[in-house]
Amino acid sequence: MKKVIVPSRIHDAEIVLPSSKSLSHRALICAALADGMSVIHSLSESEDIQATISLLQHAGACFEQKGKDLIVHGISKMNYDGSLLDCGESGSTLRFLIPLFSLLDQPAVFSGHGRLMARPQNVYADLYREQGIVFEQKSDWIMVRGPLSSGTYQIRGDVSSQFISGLLFALPLLADDSDLEILPPFESASYVGLTIQALQRSGIRIDQTDLHFHIPGKQKYQPIDCTVEGDDSQLAFFAEAALIQHVPLDLLNLDHASKQGDHVIIRIAESMGGTVKEIPGGYRISGQIGRTAGKIDLADCPDLGPALFAMASQCHGRTVFMHCARLRMKESDRIACMEEEMKKLGCDISSDADTVTVLGQTKVTGSCTVQGHQDHRIVMALAVLASIADGPVTIEGAEAVRKSYPDFFADLAETGVIIHD
Repeated sequence: MKKVIVPSRIHDAEIVLPSSKSLSHRALICAALADGMSVIHSLSESEDIQATISLLQHAGACFEQKGKDLIVHGISKMNYDGSLLDCGESGSTLRFLIPLFSLLDQPAVFSGHGRLMARPQNVYADLYREQGIVFEQKSDWIMVRGPLSSGTYQIRGDVSSQFISGLLFALPLLADDSDLEILPPFESASYVGLTIQALQRSGIRIDQTDLHFHIPGKQKYQPIDCTVEGDDSQLAFFAEAALIQHVPLDLLNLDHASKQGDHVIIRIAESMGGTVKEIPGGYRISGQIGRTAGKIDLADCPDLGPALFAMASQCHGRTVFMHCARLRMKESDRIACMEEEMKKLGCDISSDADTVTVLGQTKVTGSCTVQGHQDHRIVMALAVLASIADGPVTIEGAEAVRKSYPDFFADLAETGVIIHD
């Protein structure tokens, strides 16, 4: 699918952002593991969320949509039906659920699409080898066979936090206590914090002391009734639109006290010259992007990278992004791909292994075609940047937004951006 972005002046608009994908995954898993009925309010649909629901159904959970509420009938124990576990392109689905299916003394085979099966899984491979558990990875599938056992686990803190979260979901269900030690530096710690928050809401106890987690065994998940707050990583694209277009936008379905790591977009937007005002249920973002933010550390908010790279192209001066390496292991190599596509639009962007440098302010040149690289965040960042180009910009592979934000182009059009198929 392609979309043509016509240079357009946006207008003051109100956008209701979708629920947080990170929090939605966590709520679904906790509800599915609770013996009884849970209710999840305001769960937004996306391909990644549907992948998690599908795998949890194969584990025995049942899901029923009632209006805007999702009713979850959980399980007292894993009851895997033996089906192929298709994770789509969702890294969260795969890494969160591998340990849960490893509780069983039966093989479980995971598959995926795009770059998912090529993304690193060495953390689990090494841990499972130490435990004598089967972990076999080929180009298009991963097979595991438990049972996972309690004990002491060590994980490097500079790898994806999804591995840590996956163990935290599974270890409380074992017969004995376990300990999880994080080797510093502990990057993306905020995402682990979201997992612990979700576990505590479900009655699961995790005792944390700095980089050490003690997980008592024989615990049981309790049913929940929760509302999923809006997604701060999606807020970034409309903050980008407001600031590069110098037009205020009201962005709703957001929690002022959110613990999402991507909530730092509020502070970054202000550092780039924006004005952010709290309004009921969200924020009004206005102002004119101008001064460079100088140095921005992406260690705890890597998903903000594409939007921030685009925003930095309109700042005056040099913006240096640090601790970016994990962006190379997402749905695409987000550093190389953003560099390739932003250069087509006339932007000055360069990188090394762990750092991205953007020099602004640059005129955005249009009348060209850019590629989405099967990456939802690249498509969205480029679409907003293209709205200030000097000619139409065609985005190939625009369907990638279905992964996290199927209504993105409809919402962008609500701001006044002209979009053609």
